[in-house]
Parts: sequence; C-alpha cells; structure tokens
Amino acid sequence: MDDRTPAHRYMQGAADVVRVGRFRFPAFELRQGDEVLASLGRSGVIKIMFGRGQRVELADGTAWRVRAMGNAGAICPVVVDAQRRRITISYPREDKYALNGRDYGCVLFAAKKRRFSRADEWILREHETEVATFTRYPASLVANEPVHLGAVILAFALIQHGILGESKLRFNARWDG
Repeated sequence: MDDRTPAHRYMQGAADVVRVGRFRFPAFELRQGDEVLASLGRSGVIKIMFGRGQRVELADGTAWRVRAMGNAGAICPVVVDAQRRRITISYPREDKYALNGRDYGCVLFAAKKRRFSRADEWILREHETEVATFTRYPASLVANEPVHLGAVILAFALIQHGILGESKLRFNARWDG
C-alpha cells in the first residue's frame, strides 16, 4: 500500500452483500457487521457490459462504476473511478479470472465446479496465498488477508455474470508439413 491507495480501501474479515432496495440507489450494500463498506447499484449483464455500468459508492463518498472494456476477444468487467481511471481490471484465463490493480494481482477461480451452472464457492488467491473465499448464494466473503475493495466488487460481478466471450470455441490448428 502506498499513500495513493488509502488503507480504508482494503477490508479483512467476513462481509455480506445485503439487498436494501429495489428501484433506488443503493440496491445492495457490502456490509461488514453493521458497517457499510460500499453501496452498490443494480447489477446486470446488459448494464455492466453494454450500458453505463453498475454504480458503486464507497463509505467515504468515492464514486466508482463497474463497466466493461474489450480485451483479446472478450468483454471484461473493470472497476473505474469518476475520472474513468481503472481501479481493478479482469482478464479471462483458463477456467479462472485474473484481477489486477495498481498494487495487487490475484486470481479468482471456482472451488467446486458445477456441470450446468456457475459455481457457488470461489477462491481469490494472490501468489500461493488464499486471500479470500466467496460464496455466490448468499453473496458473502471471508477475507483472511487484506483485500482491495475494487477486487472484492469486481469478484462479485465476475461470480454473478462472468466474462462475455470466455466460453467461445477456440480451435488451435498447427500445421506441420
């Protein structure tokens, strides 16, 4: 952490995503006990991938959005601030997602894969350390190490919606001749 990334942008311990409204902002809150870490607007694939993005407001009033950008044939979610500077970026990898920020890089992967639906339990790993465990239903996490809120918010978006283009067929042909 440096002085450009305040310590209050990191969280550790258990947190839940709680529904607090339907049609107004905030629709959800990321809570750690009684403390609200971030207020979240309504989420959705169309809104994040093609629309204005999901609105996020941190406890200190900082405004972020979960939007999308094109990368290597996939449309990847990204967390940006009010000046559209990237806070956290996601990239598809083989059966997992890479999450990168200014001071961190981690990998999000499914702990138990399901056959016809998205996994319910996900693990966030930085190098060889399991930093956090996420559950899809109910939306919650347990962070063993400090985790940046940008990575937490983007991980919940990836767990719910994934990355467009990640499952398209790829054909690797090699001609030896």
